[in-house]
Amino acid sequence: MIHATLKRPGTAALLPAAFLAALAVPGEAGAQLPGRVGGEGFMWGQVAAPVGEFNNHVELAGGFGLGGLLYLNDQRYAALRVEGNLVIYGSETIRTPLSPTVPFVDVDVRTTNSILSAGVGPQVFLTTGPIRPYIFGTVGLSYFVTETSVQGDYDEEPFASTTNFDDLNLSLGGGGGLSVGFYQGEVALNLDLSVAYSHNGLTEYLTKGDLRRLPRGGWVADPILSDANLMTYRVGISVGPGW
Repeated sequence: MIHATLKRPGTAALLPAAFLAALAVPGEAGAQLPGRVGGEGFMWGQVAAPVGEFNNHVELAGGFGLGGLLYLNDQRYAALRVEGNLVIYGSETIRTPLSPTVPFVDVDVRTTNSILSAGVGPQVFLTTGPIRPYIFGTVGLSYFVTETSVQGDYDEEPFASTTNFDDLNLSLGGGGGLSVGFYQGEVALNLDLSVAYSHNGLTEYLTKGDLRRLPRGGWVADPILSDANLMTYRVGISVGPGW
């Protein structure tokens, strides 16, 4: 297990930079690929349910994910899967004066607890055609981070932020799903339903109330140490070659 505390790599550091750029399409692009080998891109919304010890400290969470497949054979039974996820398991906003010396300007101070993860591994389809059950497994990293940001009434983005606490772990995942085709034109669109288990192991993280102000100014974090495993339930859409 990798278990380390980071300074600040950025909240989106573990998300994939883009979908896998190998969608199989007809015409010249498709002709460059042998047989029916190609790729598939997908995205989803998800509900995350804490498992085991994590359930004692965190309630249901939500987020989204995206990724892609690269088919490994002409029949498209086997593929290499790449995915990234964002899960927000807590958020709190406090309305407060900007500072003691500027008491008549109020700002929103927002603290967010998030999990960012990325993984890669095999995916196997059990059938071909418009209805395709599948199973998959991944290995990658999970990044638990709590950030506080300050935003004014008319600001589109926060004008200041701080990483209060973070932790990076090895993450193992596995699950299964069902891809159901509902449109076929130049490319096929599929409804994607899946369930995944994420094993993050022993992790340090913050929840609501784990940041405390000190009497003489400043603040301190009181992290929780426990297993932080999740079940995620996903509904999404994939775009790929025809059935």
